[in-house]
Parts: sequence; structure tokens; C-alpha cells
Amino acid sequence: MFYQLLRSKIKKSKSLSLKRGDFIYREGQSPENIYFIEQGLVGLFHVSESGKETFLRVFGENNIFGHRSFFAEDNYHANAMTLGPTKLVLISVEECQRICQESPELLKEVTKILAQDLGDSELRLAGLQDKSAPKRVMESLVYFKLKYPDHLWTRKEMAEYSGTTLETVARVMAQLEKDGLIKKIGRNFEILDIQRMLQS
Repeated sequence: MFYQLLRSKIKKSKSLSLKRGDFIYREGQSPENIYFIEQGLVGLFHVSESGKETFLRVFGENNIFGHRSFFAEDNYHANAMTLGPTKLVLISVEECQRICQESPELLKEVTKILAQDLGDSELRLAGLQDKSAPKRVMESLVYFKLKYPDHLWTRKEMAEYSGTTLETVARVMAQLEKDGLIKKIGRNFEILDIQRMLQS
């Protein structure tokens, strides 16, 4: 409902078509737009001072992103990069301010989205601390396949999202294939038994 309502309120916007691996914004930049995804996937990455890259989350079709920094009046805390061919609608800061002033019901919906994002982030952080690396990899594989079944995920993306290493992802996937829980198809994979994977 929120995304349809938002689209109906936009009077001025720009469209942008990007290929895989294009940066939309970089950590530390001040927000100039809120972004709406018409097609494709966008990944959010943070790079530490030591150079370690952490895959924070994924935004899919009909999602907005960049809104946290806009409403916090803060610089972007991470890098946003396309994970495949992507089409975006760019809503300027000025247009966002106009929409918020004219449509207070949208502010309530944005607050709900921000609150849900915070809850999801807290649960994921707790999971990274409490769960073993193989368990995190298995849950990430299920998440990727259920939410974005058509996207070809790289082992690097899987490792970063599950907070582990490429070697661990490769080892877990090899064991899952041996156990008959997944089937590798070239660089891609198919999950054969989701319930058994989640119960492992």
C-alpha cells in the first residue's frame, strides 16, 4: 500500500537505468534523493577502516532506500550498489519534503517501515552472535532463494550477508549438496528441501 501511495504523490522525479555493480551512492555522502526500485536489486555495503566489507541488506522491487539518512538528516552510513540490471526512480530531497508536508499519512507509513527495519536489523545482529556459521549460511541461502529467486547470488555476497567467509560458504554448500538438500546448477543452486535445511 505504501509504495502505491508514494508513487501517486510524486510530481517530479528522474528515472535511472543501471547495470550490475554500479554505485548509486557512497558511504559519507549527504542524501540528495530517496530511491524507489522499479526493477532489480540493490545491496547495501559497509566498509570498515581496515577495509573489511560487510553486506548489510538487500532491497528489491517496489522498495525504497536512502530514506533513513534523509529522515535522520545524516550522511549515508553505507554504500548502495546494484546487484543486477536495475531501474530506479529518484525522488529529490525537495520533492520528498513537499510530499511529507502535503501527505502526513505517508509519514506514518515511513515510520512503520523504519521501525520494521530496526527490528529486522536487531534480530539479524542477534542471529549473527548466537548462531553457528553453517547455520547462518543455510538461513541466508533460504532467504536469498525465497525473496529473490531469479537473482544469481555470488559466493562473496552470500559470505558477506551471513557474516562468514567464502571458504565456509563453499564448504557448507558442498555438504548440503552431499546431503541432498541443494542441487548446484552451474554457478546457481536450487534448494531441494527447505524444511530440512532450516532444521539442520
